[in-house]
Amino acid sequence: MNSLKKSQINWFYLFASFSVCLSTATPAFTAPSLYDDYSKKAKEYMDQRQSRFPEAEKFLRAALFQAKRFGTDDSRYRTTLRDLAELNYQKADFKDAIPLFSQSVSLAKHSVAKLKAKHASQAEIENETREWVADLADLADCYRGTSKYQLAASDYQKGIKLLDGLGKEDTLQRAELESELADVYTVLGRYDEAEKLYQKAMARLTEMKNDPAVNKKNYESVSIDTLQDYAILLRSTNRVKEGDHLLSEMRKMLGLPEDPATIRDAHAFGETKKLPEAGQ
Repeated sequence: MNSLKKSQINWFYLFASFSVCLSTATPAFTAPSLYDDYSKKAKEYMDQRQSRFPEAEKFLRAALFQAKRFGTDDSRYRTTLRDLAELNYQKADFKDAIPLFSQSVSLAKHSVAKLKAKHASQAEIENETREWVADLADLADCYRGTSKYQLAASDYQKGIKLLDGLGKEDTLQRAELESELADVYTVLGRYDEAEKLYQKAMARLTEMKNDPAVNKKNYESVSIDTLQDYAILLRSTNRVKEGDHLLSEMRKMLGLPEDPATIRDAHAFGETKKLPEAGQ
């Protein structure tokens, strides 16, 4: 980061800190206004995507600073923390995103423990547990971005175990976790385990295909990723015909031409593509 940009950021945080000091001398109701203003501005910049990411990050950090006054268990703090983590993930700043997602995981774990201690309803506990699982999955995604595949696999496994504790979990979240873990296993050379997980994920996706309660956009996204990644595994282990069939199914979901002859070119899968050896 160049010195001019550092200087601008330092001045921004100095101004944000000065605003906080002023707010402590006024009634408490002024604090949410600062948080709301910063959050609103951050969202405006985030909606403009990459071109305004630096501005969005500045305002998210300022909003997080304000939100901390409400306590780290407050929903405003956790929401802003996750937004900041997600922003860093979108920028591919995985090293910056990891500690943020890690903190979010810890807060979610603490929240579930508190709900259980006060004998909250099972629905509340289940909802918060799924939030915990979502944070674990996000953290695992960041580990994959830094090639820490063993750590990624561990967090995906933790997420699946948490869902197991909720009973029958034939949900889209479960299918996505299985698919993502399978992808990591493929990179680690654990092909048999990967294939079993892909098959489980596909079976779940098939069951919920016509479920009106499932978000269609999310369903298609998870299905496409699963089909494509499983197809890569099949084609790279000399089962080209099976792999091409899955790619054909994926192309149908995308609304692309179904001609098998176009599959390899369209997805840039060369005949000699090989998977990495175990442990690489």
